[in-house]
Amino acid sequence: MPAGCPIVRFDHHSPEFADDLWETYDGLREARVAYSETYGGFYVLSRYEDVYAAARDDETFSSDREVVLPATGVGRLIPLNADPPDLQRYRSALFPYFTQRAAEAMAPEIRCFTTTAIDAFIEAGRCDLITDLAAPVPAMTTLELMGLPPEDWAILAEPLHDLIAYPTDHPGHESARAGVWAIRERFAAEVVERAIDPREDMVTHLLGLEGDGTLSREEVVDLLMMVTIGGFDTTMAAIGSALLYLEQHPDERRRLVADPGLLPAAVDEFLRFEAPVQGFARTVTRDIEIGGCPIAAGETVFLLWGSANRDPDVFDRPDEMVLDRQPNRHLTFGVGGHRCLGSHLARVEMRVVLAEALQRLGDYAILHDEVRWPQSVGILYGRAHIPATFTPDPAPRRLGDVVDR
Repeated sequence: MPAGCPIVRFDHHSPEFADDLWETYDGLREARVAYSETYGGFYVLSRYEDVYAAARDDETFSSDREVVLPATGVGRLIPLNADPPDLQRYRSALFPYFTQRAAEAMAPEIRCFTTTAIDAFIEAGRCDLITDLAAPVPAMTTLELMGLPPEDWAILAEPLHDLIAYPTDHPGHESARAGVWAIRERFAAEVVERAIDPREDMVTHLLGLEGDGTLSREEVVDLLMMVTIGGFDTTMAAIGSALLYLEQHPDERRRLVADPGLLPAAVDEFLRFEAPVQGFARTVTRDIEIGGCPIAAGETVFLLWGSANRDPDVFDRPDEMVLDRQPNRHLTFGVGGHRCLGSHLARVEMRVVLAEALQRLGDYAILHDEVRWPQSVGILYGRAHIPATFTPDPAPRRLGDVVDR
């Protein structure tokens, strides 16, 4: 038993956690540091100041070992699983594609993807806000960014969704893991093809860095896997959570419709309120003490972004959505050297999709009895299905009619 640390029954993959994670976080913050005996045992940091400090200290809190508990078994995800100096090398390789300018430049394409998705169901008066909208748009955007066919999004998305949705002891996890390894094989083939026939795309760019000794061929494939895994489901979950919240709070929905200028601030508040990734693990490299709790070198520490985002010492009314909250120093994208490279792109995607949905599906009503969670929210916090109805549009806006407003 760890000296000075309370033992808690904390299993972020359990149905009990999904039912009331916010109350769980309240108790964890009171303890400050706790120890869970699940998944081989790990310490939990839940207060903003502790999570923030640990995330910025790569020397003490290493990401080189598995950052997902328990391990997914799909190989090394870089730069997520990397420490300096490799961390900077990997991030520099991807950085040109994830600047704020690059993200804003993709807004017209994101709007086209959104319009295409909505056009497919706008005449029916019914859709699933996840599978018909929140899933395809980020996936198509990610593939377009990489230089791969956006229309292939569903082929890649299915095993990724299943890998995240099922706990590791579920029968579906193994088949999902095999599907993800098949994606890796496809990316390896794409890299070989670019070596023969270069293009103006991310795959060719990364392959060029292999040529000058910056990256190995295997690292190129690792980076492509990370871009895909990071780009598909996280933004999907965030969009779904936002649409669900707005349907449940019609006054806030009307406020955003009346004042679209609030959307950038609202997007950050949606991200704070329900972080799509609730936490990541680190490995302690030296003996330390936090809040009177000694933690030995080699132990695993779980950093709870979702709990830090609800810390009342940092956020006024932390359990309320404040659409125009400023400042909003949430930790949903992490902080420090591992801050999410895709943060700018995710914000643009959310802003565009929410704007289009609020305009074109203005009276959407969610069928709450049919809303479904995945079997685990330990990796991704978001709904698997959000069925909705709305007034059909007999004259959908076709792709050729889309203009960047």
